Formats: sequence, structure tokens, C-alpha cells
Amino acid sequence: MDQPVTFRKRLSRLIYFFPIQLVFVHLKKSQQLLIFWILLFLIISGNFGERYGILYLFLDPEYLGKVNFMSYLIVGFSLGGFVMAFNIASYVNNGFRFPFLATQERPFLKYCINNSFIPLLFIGYYSWLIIYFKLDYETKHLIEIIYNLFGFYVGYTLIILLTMTYFINTNKDFFKIFGVKDGDETIIRLTSHKQHKEWFTDTFNNKAWHVESYLVRPFKLKLVRDFSHYNKDQLNQVFKQNNLNASIFEIIAIISILLIGLFREINAFVIPAGASLLLLFTVLVMIASAIRSWLYGWTFVVFVAVFLIINSLSQFDTFTYSNKVYGLFYDSPPNTYNPQPVGKDTVTADSLYHVTILNNWKEKNNHLSQKPKLILFNVSGGGSRASMWAFRVMQYLDSISEGQTSEQIHLITGSSGGMIGAAYFRELLNRRKEDINFNLHHTKYNYDLGKDLLNPIVFSLAINDFFIRFQKFKYEGKAYWKDRGYAFEQRLNKNTNRLLDHPMSSYLNKELKSELPLMILSPAIINDGKILLTANHPLSFMCQDKTAYGISMNENVEYSRLLSGRNPLNTRFLSALRMSATFPYIMPTIELPTDPTLEIIDAGMRDNYGIKTSLRYLFQFKDWVNENTSGVVVIQVRYGKQQAQIKAKGNSNSLFQNLTSPFGSIYGNLFNIQDYNNIASVNYANGWMNEKVEVIDFVLSSAEDKPISLSWHLTAQEREKVMKSIYEKGNQKAANKVLDLIE
Repeated sequence: MDQPVTFRKRLSRLIYFFPIQLVFVHLKKSQQLLIFWILLFLIISGNFGERYGILYLFLDPEYLGKVNFMSYLIVGFSLGGFVMAFNIASYVNNGFRFPFLATQERPFLKYCINNSFIPLLFIGYYSWLIIYFKLDYETKHLIEIIYNLFGFYVGYTLIILLTMTYFINTNKDFFKIFGVKDGDETIIRLTSHKQHKEWFTDTFNNKAWHVESYLVRPFKLKLVRDFSHYNKDQLNQVFKQNNLNASIFEIIAIISILLIGLFREINAFVIPAGASLLLLFTVLVMIASAIRSWLYGWTFVVFVAVFLIINSLSQFDTFTYSNKVYGLFYDSPPNTYNPQPVGKDTVTADSLYHVTILNNWKEKNNHLSQKPKLILFNVSGGGSRASMWAFRVMQYLDSISEGQTSEQIHLITGSSGGMIGAAYFRELLNRRKEDINFNLHHTKYNYDLGKDLLNPIVFSLAINDFFIRFQKFKYEGKAYWKDRGYAFEQRLNKNTNRLLDHPMSSYLNKELKSELPLMILSPAIINDGKILLTANHPLSFMCQDKTAYGISMNENVEYSRLLSGRNPLNTRFLSALRMSATFPYIMPTIELPTDPTLEIIDAGMRDNYGIKTSLRYLFQFKDWVNENTSGVVVIQVRYGKQQAQIKAKGNSNSLFQNLTSPFGSIYGNLFNIQDYNNIASVNYANGWMNEKVEVIDFVLSSAEDKPISLSWHLTAQEREKVMKSIYEKGNQKAANKVLDLIE
């Protein structure tokens, strides 16, 4: 007669329930696997990278320009792949700690079922967040949300079934390996009871984790039966066969994922960025697991050795993948980087050259009843939101002024996404000059700039840049590596209807005649922090700083003079824009053919708003401006108002917060610091101008509750926010002020 189960026994079975013990074993033995899950939870909850919109890559995935059933299916498929990689790695690392598994039919399947706590917790939380996000933020219909979630579940289930089919058909359990049946007396036992007891006790105390109950199927519990009579070597052989089979699967999967990169030019293969991140995590987990299954205790040592070897080899050109400026000549010996002031004659000649452009600008605006206002247009960085916003403001001002604002813009400066939007508007303005019937004010052009740019970047990072690059392409006869910089340019080129795909010099004559505004791109040089002024026209007068002691401290470096002899004006205009928008890690830093090699980064690091560059230009021609214009209007297109948000230091700050506060505060206030400097510079400018320099801000709302992502991917709701922001009270007031000044 069965004895009643006591409370203590029930509690013991709960504590030593296999799924619970697996959570404990991960906490103690597999922290490296948990890191990926922690990162995923932080991302989707908005606690990691919310400012950059990383959570929207999962909550609002875009595929082929749409957020739909298929985009969620791909994310589900990718998450399923990551979950299986997690299960495989966990089984390889920890399966032997649970010897009872080797006595089970299909041990890996049972391990996966019991190892589902973390994946199911993530799926449940992710599903709830999608519903909340779609209902509250995007006000979608519940039926549409459920349909999209169904796509996610279909994708997830599909990859789980495919993967488990492989393992069920290839993994062998104890009974298949040794040709016996469960309960068969022919099971080979240890030679003596004493030996088996010593082995069992040693294993239990040192390696094996005690388990009393487990899930034999998703909703069926079973008690663990005694396995101490099984032969130790035979049990280990089961795990070895399963682990070898898992490593073979991992190698095939890794190679397959990397080979997908060969099809990056086919849009259908450019999956949502969130799915690409999951692919990257999957590959990393599989590589680590496969190596561990071969090396066991030597894994960490080998990882360190490989890292040191790669780090040493990366110092040599043969083993590195440098990103280059497309169209620039790299084949000859590098130019010496030693920026020095040029002679006075050169500065004078360059200044007179620009006076010619200014005179052409004046001639273009001589129909006005009074001296025209000189407009300097400054745009801030900030990914796709900045691109859309800069374009939107320029388009709107052009519309309400019947084109006059665009005619009076002489110079465009700024950084990153803002310069991309301004460049696209300038190109469309050029089209209108060639065809008077061209509709510059069509909203489709705004939405061109809001199309996704991040999917191809992250896809390239996940399956190519992070590992081995094996594809090249040719531009004007020169070969370059295909990487995420290339992917960015190709997608930007497509989104802007291929209107920006030409050399920088294609604008030279029209800028000289003032048919189009000048544009000065100003990426930063990582090596020494200087600004690389990139334009079609000489700018030596902006590179002549000296200290009170006569020592040269040039803040600016001319791109065209630095790279003379390398056809710098043949630089692909898309590459020049990318130089100005090279946000760290998202895109590769660009290397120039100089000695020492210069690395180029986002213009926002030095002059995010373009004020510094504009006022430096204005200072050189202040006398001409005072004589020939009725003053200067600086139109500043930015995200967020010029005001610092002060965070009070609380008494409850953690040790980590106290340690990181000095550095985090300085970096976090980088743009505030630039604002302070810009305000001071404008005040100084008022001292050497006859008329006050009018600074007019067009501000894209930065509501704290639902900020627009600083990203190359925007949700549909974010795009609509950008479009509607021009009608906000402050921006309408700014637009009316511009009209008053230019009239």
C-alpha cells in the first residue's frame, strides 16, 4: 500500500523540481548564457538603449518597409533559433550534472522542456509589451495586434519543430546506443555494489545535482527513478554522443547564418534589425558552446589566447578590414598629416573666391526692395528623426515663402542625420530649378527620409562585420569591402531615389554660381579631436588659428587640401554624408590615407548644431556681410530646447552611480556644453556685426514620456510626430519670424 506523501516530501519535490534546479545551475555555472537573456530583458523593457529606440526593433519590427505578420514571424523565428542555441549550450555545459537524463528516452528533448522557464518568461513579457505598446502608443486594433503576435508564435514554433526534428532523429539515448530496452536486465552494471556506490556518492557530492521530479512532457510531471545501478562510463557515453551531435549542428548552423550574408543585396534577406541582433546572439552562443564541447576546461584559456593573437594581428594591415571613403584614391603612399597654416596669399585667394560666391548670392537676390538677409542654415544630428525634421523645416519654409527662403540660404552646416535631410532637400531644390513643374513640397520626400536604414546595418554587423568579411564591390574601378558602411550607403541611396549618388564635385559649379547653397560637412578626427571641413571649395581662412604666443593650434583641417593629389572632390557624396554621420559602433570608423592614419567619426562630437562652423565662416566675411546685407539670420533646426535638465543627486545613489556619475554626466551633457559655447559665440558675433544676428530655433518636441528615438529606424508614430511638429505653436512663431525678416 502506498504511503501518503508528506508536506516535507512535497516541498522537497518542489525545491528539487528539474526546471527550478536548472535556473539555479544557470545562476551558478552558466552566467555567460544568462547575460544574453538579461540584455534582452533590459532591451525590450526600455532599460537599455531606450534613447536610441533599440526596444522598437523588437516591439515594432520592420521588414520590406512594413510592420506586419511576416516581420513578427521573422523575429519569432530568430528568437526560436536563439532559444535552441541556449538549450544546446546549456545541455553541453550542464547536462552531465543530471545523470538521470542519460537513462531517459530522448534526453535532450526532456532537457529542453524543463529548460523552458526563462524562454517562456521572456515570451510572455514580450507579448504583453507588444500589446501594451500597440494599444497605448500606436492605437492599433486588437485584432491586428493578435494577428501580428500569431505571426511571432508561428515563427518561433516553426524553428523549434525543425530543430527538434533534427535532434530527435540524430541524438541517441542509452537504449539506442547499447541496444537494450528500458528495464532490461542486460543493462551493464558496475562490477561490484561497492564500486557503484562509491561512484554514485562521488558524483552526487561533486558533480551531480539532486533532482526529484521533472517534466516528461509540457504538462506531465514524473518522479526521478533511481539510476545508481547504471554504469558510469555508459551514461557518460550518452552525453558525449549528444554533445558531439550538438556541436555538428552548431557548426552547420553558424556556417549557414554567415552564408546568408552573400545575399545581402536581395531585399528579402535583409531581416528586421531585432532579428539580426538575435542572430548575432545565436552565433556567439553557438561558437562558445561548440568550442566548449571540444575543449572542456581549457575553453577560457583558449579564448584568452585567441583574443591576444587576434589583438596582435590586428595591428597589421593584412589582418584588418579598414573602411574607406568611396571615390578617394588610396593606392599611392599616404599623405603626411601635419596641418600647418597656409600662406597669406592662399588665404587671400580663397577669401576672394568666396566673395565671388557671395556676390553671386547677392545678384540672385537683387530683386528684393531692400538689402537681403543672409541666411545660415544649421541642422543638428540625431539619426532619421533629424533627417526628417531638417527636410520638413526647409520644405515648409520654402512653401510659405514661395521659394524665397531657399534663395536666401547661403550656407548649410551641421551634423549627422540633419545634414542628410538638408542634402536631400538641396538636391530636390536643384531638380526644381531644372524643372519648374517639379513638386518639391510632396510629402513623399519627407517619408523617404523616415524609411528604415538600420535593418541592413545590423544585418551586416550580425552576419558579416563581427566575424569575417569575404565580399567586395567596385566603385569607379576600385575594390572595397562590403560592410555596414556600404550597407548604409546603399540603403540611403535607395531611400532617396538614387538622387544623391554622385561625386561631391557635381555641385561645385552650382554652388559657385550660388544656384544652390554651399554645404560644409564637418566630421571629427578621432586622433586629435580636430574638425575635418569637407566641401567643394577652399576654406583655408577657417584653418588659421594661432595662440597668443604665435603657436599654431588649428582647430579645423581642410579635407581637400589634406588629401590633395587623391582627387578628393571625386569622393562619393553619400560617403561624405556618412563620414559626418558615423556614430560609434553603429557604423565603422572611416580611415583616410594619411600618415598617421586618421579615423573619422560623427560631426556631432565637435559641432552637433553647425553654429561653430557657420560663425567661423561669417567672421571671415563680416565686412562684406555688413556692407551688402541687412543682417544675418541663423536658422537652427534641432531636437529639444536649449535648456539643461538638472538631476539632483539623491542620498540613495548606488555605489555604481557614484562611480560613474562624473564620466556619465560629462558625456550626457556633451550637447549642453556645445549649446553654452554656441550661445557665447553668437553673443561675440553681435559685437562685430552691424545688425544683431537673429537666431531662430525650430525645435522637434522631446517629450520625456514618449521621446523620438535617436536611431536610423523610426516607428510610424514617430514619423507622424516629426511631420506634425512644424505646426506646434513655437515652430509656427519661428516660421512667421523668418517671413517677417526676409520680407
